[in-house]
Amino acid sequence: MSAKPDTRWPTLDEARQALATGTGEGVKVAIIDSGVEAAHPALAGLELADDVVVSCDGMNIVFEEGNGTDAYGHGTAVTSVLLDEAPGVQVGSFRALDTQNRSRGFVIAEAVYLAISKGYHIINCSFGCRGLPKYVMEYKEWVDLAYLNGVQIVAACSNLESGIREWPAYFPSVHGVRAIDCDPDELFFQPGRMISFMAKGERIKVPWINGTSKVETGSSFAAPRVAGKIARILSQYPELEPAAIKPLLANIATPIERDPL
Repeated sequence: MSAKPDTRWPTLDEARQALATGTGEGVKVAIIDSGVEAAHPALAGLELADDVVVSCDGMNIVFEEGNGTDAYGHGTAVTSVLLDEAPGVQVGSFRALDTQNRSRGFVIAEAVYLAISKGYHIINCSFGCRGLPKYVMEYKEWVDLAYLNGVQIVAACSNLESGIREWPAYFPSVHGVRAIDCDPDELFFQPGRMISFMAKGERIKVPWINGTSKVETGSSFAAPRVAGKIARILSQYPELEPAAIKPLLANIATPIERDPL
């Protein structure tokens, strides 16, 4: 009797094929953001797997139902990019950002801990934090926990300059993503950089709050593109070793030695 193929370790050609044909089915992606306007026409009747608002009342962390709303519009836009890339994923909204698209590090941490406990495979963080070392450690705790639990963190880098240290994108275990002007199906990898992945994030039309839409540019919209690509591969190879995903994605991306124009 012939041995069964080892589905934990696809070849590069098999990974490229999965990226081309996978839909993200069976993969859960948590959007840590400003919420998701589930009834937005552009989201085509999206049913959220979870919809939670995480906030602080001044003393305690508060968990509430999100009720399919977005406090700012950013989370809805990010979700639309993810679904454009991987329409089969299950989306969970964990609102940690407020009406100004801002948050506190400990609020974000609680949202991530909740997503990990609920079995999400990928956590999309289209935000970044610059600050004192003590704040960096707040991020490191949940990034490390995600890594140990086999959860992929995808994060946007600074829109000012990818060399600016922002967290969580600047941790080695995180898929840090920079926005460039390219085709949606393209993915670039630049070795020797903390922010090494590049995907489409310039001048894209996205849904926004209250049923509206707008044209936006930023790494916030490149990150879910990469999250979707990871979901495509995982939908075809669900037993793929978690630690193998980043180097695998780096090897099937188009290598680039200098910044694209």
